[in-house]
Order: sequence, then C-alpha cells, then structure tokens
Amino acid sequence: MPSPKQCYQCGHENPEQTFCGSCGSPLALNDYISRKVKDQLSDAIQNRDVLEMDSSIKVFKQAWGWIKLIIGVAAGLLVITGAGVFWTASDFRSGVDAAKKSVTDTAKQSSDDIAHVSSQSKQDISNALDAGKKAINLASSDAVQQSQVLRKTMVQTQADVSRQTASLHNDIEGSRQELQAASKFGPEIEALRKQLAQASSDIQAQQKTLSSSQEFVKSVFSSHVTQYFTFKLNAGTAHTVDSASRYAVVPPTTGASKNTVVLMLLDATPIVGTLQLQQRIYVQPPGSFLNIHNLVIFFWGDPASSLESQPLSVSYFPDKSDTDTIHSLSEHDGRMFADDQPLPKFNEADPDFKGNKWIKAASETAKP
Repeated sequence: MPSPKQCYQCGHENPEQTFCGSCGSPLALNDYISRKVKDQLSDAIQNRDVLEMDSSIKVFKQAWGWIKLIIGVAAGLLVITGAGVFWTASDFRSGVDAAKKSVTDTAKQSSDDIAHVSSQSKQDISNALDAGKKAINLASSDAVQQSQVLRKTMVQTQADVSRQTASLHNDIEGSRQELQAASKFGPEIEALRKQLAQASSDIQAQQKTLSSSQEFVKSVFSSHVTQYFTFKLNAGTAHTVDSASRYAVVPPTTGASKNTVVLMLLDATPIVGTLQLQQRIYVQPPGSFLNIHNLVIFFWGDPASSLESQPLSVSYFPDKSDTDTIHSLSEHDGRMFADDQPLPKFNEADPDFKGNKWIKAASETAKP
C-alpha cells in the first residue's frame, strides 16, 4: 500500500496524487520550489510596475497644473493691457521658461523618484529572491528531514515486519510439529476415548446393578420373618397335633430311633438356605431339619418333653413366588398328612408309604 504524501505548503496528508487536496500546492518537491520562485518574482515585478505608473502620473499631473496656471496668467495679462504685448510676451516666455524649468525639475525629481523607486524595486526583488531562496532552502531542509524521518520509519517498519514474520514462521512451524505429534497420538487417544466411554458405561451399569442390588437387599431383609412355636404335648398320645398353632409332634415309637419329629407349618415357603431354627441360645444344625414348601420337618434329638421348656424360633426369608403352600396338618390311622398328602413315618420302616406329590416312594426311587 503506497504511503501518504505530506504537503510542503500546509502539511496536509494526501494519498498518491499530484496536487494537495487542501491548498492545491504541488506535492512533488521540484514543482513546489519552482512555483515558490515564480510567485516571489511575480509579486516583485508587479510592485515595481505599480510604483513606476504612480510616479509617471504624478509628474504628468504636476506639469499640466503648471501649464494651466501659465495660460491663465497669460490670458489675464492680455485682457488687462494690450500695449504691453512684447513685455507680456517676454514675461510669458520667462514664465514658460520657468514653467519649463519647473517641469524639468519635476521630471528630474520624478526621474530620481523613479530611479529611487526602481532601485527600491530592485532591492525588493532582491529581498524577494533572498526570501524565496530562504523559503526554498527551508522547504528543501524540511523535505530532507521528512525524507529522513520517513526512511527511518520505513526501516523500522521493515525490521518490525521482518521480526513479526519470523515469529509467525516459528509459530507456524511449532504448530505444524505439534499437529504432527498430535496426529501420531490420534489412534491412541481414540482408543483411550473408547476405553473411557466403555469404562463409563460399565460404571453406570455397575451403579445401576449396585443400586438395584441395594434395593433388592433392602427388600429382602425387610421381608425377614421369625415365627415362634410354643409346644404343648398331649399326655398319653403318640401324636400331638395342634391345628390352631399349626404344628405336630411325633415322639419316637421304637427304641432304635431317639429323634422326635416336629412338623411346623410356616406362613410362607423359605428361600433355600435362609431357614434357621433356634431354641434359647442354641442354633440347630442345618442337617437336623428340612422343608417341603412351607412345611418344616425338624428332627429333635432330645426327649419330646424338653420342647415344652422354651419356644422354638424359626427365622427365614420368604419366597413370595411359591404359592403352592400347605395349609393344614392332620393324623389318620397313625400317619401324618399335609393337607391330603400322606407323609412317611420318619422314625420307622414304612413299606406302606406310596409316596406323595412331593416325595417319591422308595420302590420308585430304586427304579433305574
């Protein structure tokens, strides 16, 4: 982009053009100097011509006034006396000579004035030339100084531009190297991003599972049930069945068996592995009982009468999905029944047991 030009006349900044847009002065140094000289000479010559013209008019007016005065005097003398024509003529000649001398003196004085004016005009022209030279020298000096300042500014600008260009090249090169390095890590970053996304998904799934597990555990533990059975045996009978309390006690019938069989109906079927029996501080071993749906069959190793000393607690987590529960216990012909299904005689051999819908007969179990 071209640099603006400063006018030597008024200092106005102008774009790339020939004359100043403010004062009309030439923007080229040579044209400006030439115009200055011409203006100075024109003013000096014009002043001289005006002075010479004024001097000539002044001399002419003064001579014409003398001529009119002499003619008037002569005419007066002619009217007063006609006899003294010769003397009058002589006086007239003398007056004419005097007038001529006066005109001559005036002309000389005017010539001297003109010479003085011409000399003064020459002096003015000389002064104007000197002033023009001084103006030219001053304008030239200002132009040189401005050129030097402009040159320094251009040099400084070029240095700044070079420095900034070098810095820009360095930045671009550094960015290019960083981009190249980043492009090498692109696949690794993408793999890490996928792993992070998968890890986030797994964490969310685990959080959901944990949340659901916690809810499940809360739900399960809140459903934990403990039922208490207080036994009262019927004296003189082999079986004790309490339909209201939902239990039955079958003491051993032979000397070979020492276990008392205790049948208890729970309100719900226990979840496998959660059933626990306890009397006082003694927890019964898992092998001492089993369950068929909500029917618990407990093999008590102590005498049956000891059951009456303390209640037996049965705790479990109910399996709410099992709806096929047993509702009653009964005894017919020496055999216990759960609802309408016969139960085996646990304390003795029972060849008459044909099985039920939960337990198969021994003969069926032995079939290949």
